[in-house]
Amino acid sequence: MRKFVDYTVRGASKVGQGFDPDQPVAGFYRMRLVSGGVYVGIRIWHGRPIDPVTGEEMDRSLRWQAQANGEMIEIDRVWPQCARDPVSASEYAYLFQQQRWGERQAPESPQADPTRRADPLSSPILF
Repeated sequence: MRKFVDYTVRGASKVGQGFDPDQPVAGFYRMRLVSGGVYVGIRIWHGRPIDPVTGEEMDRSLRWQAQANGEMIEIDRVWPQCARDPVSASEYAYLFQQQRWGERQAPESPQADPTRRADPLSSPILF
């Protein structure tokens, strides 16, 4: 007996219809920024841009924006690649905290720098 698998992605209305890759869908996702790297949490939303210095919303027009573990990233770098793996807000927070932990406790680990490929022979074992 075949098991039913639901391949829908957030934004798709019916199974098998897919989604529009040119139109981002607000939400939380995970993806790897480099091949062989660790997963990072991706947040996508439509709103006013955030000032990189103060962290406050700027008085500009609304646009699609993305963050990778809390850091601003170009939406074109993550969408639509991240759409295949939506996650909950708590999973996003976990991935974000995992990177912060890596920066404090193990700066040489792949968790500290998700733009670096993980080398299994030299990476520390994380528990």
